Amino acid sequence: MTGMNDNDIARELLGRAVDDVPVPAGRGSEAVFARAARLRWRRRAAVTGVVAAAVAGGVLGSGVVPGGEAANVAASPTSGELGTGASGFEKLLPAGVGKVREVSLGQLIKGTKKPFGAKKVGPFDGEYTIARDGGVGFVTVHVNKKVKDLDPDPCNIGNVTPPVLKCTNEKASGGTLLSIWQTPGEKATQPSYSGTQLEARVVFNDGTVLSIRDWTGYQGQGSPGPLLKTFPLTRAQLRELALKPELLP
Repeated sequence: MTGMNDNDIARELLGRAVDDVPVPAGRGSEAVFARAARLRWRRRAAVTGVVAAAVAGGVLGSGVVPGGEAANVAASPTSGELGTGASGFEKLLPAGVGKVREVSLGQLIKGTKKPFGAKKVGPFDGEYTIARDGGVGFVTVHVNKKVKDLDPDPCNIGNVTPPVLKCTNEKASGGTLLSIWQTPGEKATQPSYSGTQLEARVVFNDGTVLSIRDWTGYQGQGSPGPLLKTFPLTRAQLRELALKPELLP
């Protein structure tokens, strides 16, 4: 079987949907992510599809908050007011979450300076490390405008490997859908290991999808440090972040 090219690896690392992900011939950390891509690409498409819907629709004019609560989006700070990169993104996170740094997962794993991933859509699209208590996890954010084969309900997609755990759906105002679920860690060849993940997906009526990965980290080539003992963000904090209009263009 042919190995994954840089773009295929980047798509998985950035949480982008792919039509077909071949099984890699390599070992180590790249195999961990490639295997995850092969097993979970349809669920990834569902997740990232939500992000794209949020952006393209522009349905947040009056605020999109679960339960029909109205949020004063006009009073929310813009990405320009928050700043860019890790410094701006950190202002959207709860105090004391840890040290935030913007990175490229593709560069960490492939060890190259060549840029990875598609063009950014949202102002804070990217990958961020969260370091605290001797461990390093990741929070990744991506907005997609077009997603193929989007599963309408990630909580009801049958038996998949790795399994979808503790999945919840929450209707927001305007018909948007917020889904949050957990996937267990995956071990390939020692010492390569991908930690546990919480994933949030917001799907908007226009097809825009916001996808956020809340990840305890990985061990293998390019790993920035040991796995975090807990998720970078709690489930409640992840939900709060996914509903912030500042993540949308």
